[in-house]
Amino acid sequence: MSQSIGNSRRIAKNTIFLYMRMLLVMGVGLYTSRVVLDKLGVVDYGLFNTVGGVVGMLTFLSATLSTSTSRFLTYALGAGDSGRLSYTFCTAFYSHLLLALLVAILMETGGLWFVCHKLVIPPERMYAVLWVFHISVFTTFVAITQVPYTSVIIAHENMNVYAYLGIFEAVAKLVIVYLLVISTSDRLILYAILIGVVQLLVAIFYWSYCIRHYHESFLFRRFDRSIFHQMVSFSSQSLIANVSQILSNQGIIVLINLFFQPAIVAAQAIGNQIAGALMQFVSNLQTAINPQIIKYYAAGDYADFRKLTLNSSIYVHELLLLLALPAMVVMEPLLGLWLVDVPPYAVVFTQFILLKQIFNVYSSTLYVPMIASGKLKSNSMAAVWMGIGMFAFLYLLLKLGCGVMWVQYICVIQTIIFSYIVKPYILCREIGFTWGEILANFLQCLKVSLLPVAVSAACYMLVDIHHIVFMLLTCAAICISVCVSAYITLDKAMRSKLKAFIVSRITTFK
Repeated sequence: MSQSIGNSRRIAKNTIFLYMRMLLVMGVGLYTSRVVLDKLGVVDYGLFNTVGGVVGMLTFLSATLSTSTSRFLTYALGAGDSGRLSYTFCTAFYSHLLLALLVAILMETGGLWFVCHKLVIPPERMYAVLWVFHISVFTTFVAITQVPYTSVIIAHENMNVYAYLGIFEAVAKLVIVYLLVISTSDRLILYAILIGVVQLLVAIFYWSYCIRHYHESFLFRRFDRSIFHQMVSFSSQSLIANVSQILSNQGIIVLINLFFQPAIVAAQAIGNQIAGALMQFVSNLQTAINPQIIKYYAAGDYADFRKLTLNSSIYVHELLLLLALPAMVVMEPLLGLWLVDVPPYAVVFTQFILLKQIFNVYSSTLYVPMIASGKLKSNSMAAVWMGIGMFAFLYLLLKLGCGVMWVQYICVIQTIIFSYIVKPYILCREIGFTWGEILANFLQCLKVSLLPVAVSAACYMLVDIHHIVFMLLTCAAICISVCVSAYITLDKAMRSKLKAFIVSRITTFK
């Protein structure tokens, strides 16, 4: 019992640190994004994100190894095997170094050809785009080699490090914006260089911190082939699923660029950025909870493992509703206040991307038991076939002359099918959850959603959301409806846990 309380307090403490970091980074990010879009212009901003999307097409390899590294490090900690922990880290580091070299070579050959011959780029901006491309490759190389060190911190649940790093990132972004404002040189090139410098400094911070605080991050152990084979086996299963994620994010941006102008790409990039900012709230909660789920499984505590998995899916769904619904309703005036020049389709793109995230977030926690157990094959195969099918279908539709909104429609439909049918089926068949548990959990989320959705629809149709006072009142009404609905629909045990969680956060903060 005392261990369970200690774990809850650790989750609460880590959540606070992550939210402190996120609020600071988000606040600065909202301001800096506005200035960056204004100073770069819609075309250059779209080009920057397009090139980043091309380079990011291969980061699914890094994401795959990152998931594998975090899982094996956390599992070794949960099992109390310090020797295996050291071997796992060293094996992961050398694997990431090899991957970083491979990605750099592929990008500087095939990726460079794609940028020069396939993307829609104004001829006068090709020189700047090539600068952005090469710097993006360097930044990706640094980011990949940083992954094992980030995974160590997450495995140890030492989230205060992110809070400190958030301060640095916020200051760095403000410095970048200031230099863009006063610069008379090519701002697109300057922006890419500064982003690369910040990424390098962040990586140096992670390296130095881990070497000083965690003995396993010293590279004194040899490369362990048996651990490598296990990691490769695990990664090969999650690799396929990450291909689907890349197609849904960077792939969509590249697809839009192939058929439409850079301004439309900028609208998609803005939508992704806003959705990403809101998803940071959810990701921070998941980052604090997920290591505990894996450690419960490693220790053989399957009752707490199942309970925390199902409860966390409700928590993240309620949290995203609290944030996304108000944003969707007031998106038009919100973008008008935030951006100097709002790209066409930015409002509706952002609304649909947030809608997709609301459907997707419920099942995101259901993926953690698959990571803990190592049973990823079925989920990965389903994800990649649905992702490839969606991408091919969208390409065909756009080739036939369909409008860009079809991209958003198909993405939402695909997310609903995968999140509410495919993934729960796999969870029941592979991990041992029951359909009764999943259905009860889904109905709980549905009951929580009814009142907020009704209030949001009423506000959107009846209230003049362009007036600042009414806009604030609308956001407040929707947020209150989410909180009231969540509290009413929770059972007695869940209410007690929620109260205990809030009290523990307040106590920890004090």
